[in-house]
Amino acid sequence: MKISIYRSFWICAFLSNLGTWIQDVAASWVMTHLNTSPLVISLLSFSNSLPVLFLSIPAGLIADQGHRRKVLLFAQSMMFFAAGLLAYLVWQGQVTVASLLSLSLIMGCGFALTNPAFQSVLTDLVPNQMHTSAVMVYYMGINLTRVLGPTVGGGILSSVGPSSAFLINSVSFLGLIIFFWIWPVNTGLEQTKKLETLDWRFLFSFHNAKLWVEIFCVTFFASSLWALYPTRGRLEMELNSFQYGMLLGSFGLGACLSAILSEKVMLPGKTKKSLAGSYVIYAVGVGLLGFAPHYGFLYVAMFLAGIGWLVLSTLMNMSSRQITGKSHLKATMLGVFLAVFYAGMAIGSVSWGAVARLSATTTALYIASLGLALIGITKLYRNWD
Repeated sequence: MKISIYRSFWICAFLSNLGTWIQDVAASWVMTHLNTSPLVISLLSFSNSLPVLFLSIPAGLIADQGHRRKVLLFAQSMMFFAAGLLAYLVWQGQVTVASLLSLSLIMGCGFALTNPAFQSVLTDLVPNQMHTSAVMVYYMGINLTRVLGPTVGGGILSSVGPSSAFLINSVSFLGLIIFFWIWPVNTGLEQTKKLETLDWRFLFSFHNAKLWVEIFCVTFFASSLWALYPTRGRLEMELNSFQYGMLLGSFGLGACLSAILSEKVMLPGKTKKSLAGSYVIYAVGVGLLGFAPHYGFLYVAMFLAGIGWLVLSTLMNMSSRQITGKSHLKATMLGVFLAVFYAGMAIGSVSWGAVARLSATTTALYIASLGLALIGITKLYRNWD
């Protein structure tokens, strides 16, 4: 944080992430008031995830051609205008299911375009010997927003209404827009990079393909929580706006605990065991979310899910980075990981929404919990010394 340009980036990113979590609470809250079908509500998670499947690889390739700044400015501006328009529609009482999903899809496109380039910015702002520290400090901020954002979002919903939450999210993008506008990029070092056949052949070798299949299956089952927690909390448990915001706050608190214990949990030699354990813990959270007879159990469920989510998402990201370590197209290869990860999230979200629509929310959560637990137990058994 002693480096001024990194400090400015961290503050802007912190505020943007805070605004995103505030909007997540407000968007799902508004959707449950517009429609009570679990399938329709799950489309909100689907619309956020789907663009990443199709845009993350092209976005990474464009970023690798030396156009990161242009991509980031375009994507952040897109999300700024979409969130602002959503705030206006909610304020005027003109928001519909179609407009909410459409604007969420646009914001998902912005996220998809941003992420591959965004993650490579961190290491450009500090000297090589400070890369690890820079990444750790950045993710400390993200974990803090996971707790503060939903809690603040719940308070905003109960005090001034959802339109203010969307407006705050829109304003939160301004910091990064200004930062990327003035960010000094040494264009003389940029060079055109071609996507070679060897890159893809290595990336989709049999050994690496097993990782992609595992990531897809895990995120497919894990998406059930993101698709169905609004139905479970807002409609079935009838939580008020502040209690509803605290659901994601509990999730963030669990993620913070994982971050604090990361040095003990995420050891390089224990990656497979840690992943397996995170699958099981997350599965317990999903199952408890379906079982919960009282809203207090919902908080415990989300807390456990937060513990598991941070570990599994972080270690999956690290594993994919190791695979792509020899490639000169870092952002493109990171885009492949994001495409696989969010393919499972997108397809899973609408699938679990359909299961809940045809049977019950608890049934969908039980099935997803069982599937993820089986993956975790099997992986743990295979890697037990």
